[in-house]
Amino acid sequence: MIARPPRVDGAAAAAALAPAVEFAALGAGLTLTVVAMARLGDWARSLAEFQALYFLAFGFFGLAVLRLARYRAVPGAGVLVLSVALATRAALLPVPPSLSDDIHRYVWEGRVIAGGGDPYHMAPDDPRLVALRDTRIWPKVNHPNLATIYPPAAEAGFALVAWVSPTVEAMKVWIVLHDLALVGILLAWCASRECGAAAALVYAWNPLVLVEYSGSGHQEPTALAFLALAFLLAAKRPVLSGLALALAALVKLAPLAALPFLMRRWTWPARAACLALLAPGLAWFWALTRGANSGLHAYWSTWRNNASVFALLERATGRFEIARAIGIAAIVAVAALAWWRARDAERATRQVLQAGAIVSPVLHPWYLGWLLVFEPLAPSAPWLLLSATVVLSYGLFQAPAERATYHLGAAGRWLEYGAPLALACGLAAWRRLRPHGEDAHA
Repeated sequence: MIARPPRVDGAAAAAALAPAVEFAALGAGLTLTVVAMARLGDWARSLAEFQALYFLAFGFFGLAVLRLARYRAVPGAGVLVLSVALATRAALLPVPPSLSDDIHRYVWEGRVIAGGGDPYHMAPDDPRLVALRDTRIWPKVNHPNLATIYPPAAEAGFALVAWVSPTVEAMKVWIVLHDLALVGILLAWCASRECGAAAALVYAWNPLVLVEYSGSGHQEPTALAFLALAFLLAAKRPVLSGLALALAALVKLAPLAALPFLMRRWTWPARAACLALLAPGLAWFWALTRGANSGLHAYWSTWRNNASVFALLERATGRFEIARAIGIAAIVAVAALAWWRARDAERATRQVLQAGAIVSPVLHPWYLGWLLVFEPLAPSAPWLLLSATVVLSYGLFQAPAERATYHLGAAGRWLEYGAPLALACGLAAWRRLRPHGEDAHA
């Protein structure tokens, strides 16, 4: 007698399929919104439309994060996360950068090195570089009177791209490839933890990540990918982890926040490998950036933009230097407390970088990538909300007349930072009042 297959209840099958359909619909909504954003072209000129679409994209993203627990068991969740990440980045790749001109600096410095010049001692307006000036890149190079602020591994990447194709388009491809590699690393990292591969969407689908890296072409992913790799490999491949962190810190300095915590976790060979690459690289960088026209010195001593707590500290003390010293002391205190409590390296690094963002005199929107890379492990609603409101720093729904020198006013910054702060306070109060034993992530 032939056994009949078990009957499948239609309602049960539909209920089982619902999370996958919902997940795919949110990904499709995000992708279509990003495509509409890309069609605007010049985001700075169409700032109101850009920001409206940005917040709509954030709505799809926010719903996906809120419903994340439903998607962990969806078959192929990681594939869907990666597919949407690829589609949204591809849509923004052709967009000409208009909210920032940093990428033109990357291309310029790559051309300088490829032509035998030295961006550490030759500012863009150096007469010796006149032959490199053109009509596409040179007019958009920022701070032409200052030498580079970027560490040597970043400059090596710029030079490599210039050797292949000294264009904005090629530089964006270089950055987006690193960002996609980072998404892959996060998928593997999350899959190895309780949060599951689907949690990688908290970075991979974040509209700020899409806009700043695939749209504006900021180079953070070229360091973030190696920072995430250092954490992923820390337990099973500590030497490779050490080398990855050293390389990350020689592209951008922010990964140094992870050094003390990973050092405690690594084996002695891993510590030696990291320092063997990192120490001479940083020493060389320090020696190269000591000139009178040093961009690093100018950044350290005078630059301010979109500050939150730092602005209050400077107003209270009346001195930039004093406010900066208080900020540094606060970061050191957070790091020391995390070390003393023996917190895991990911959590400790995240807290130090969060403290740095709060007290820094400069918080460009793309800087939040250093915090967002840790969000898949334990999403924080206030920090994710800040990744939405931070685009207000470009202007309040209208293109500012002084685009190159625009700074959001105090009232605008209260809105930008006040909404995440209010959410943080509300969540803290709710945790204190909720019945004991309930659990929630915020």
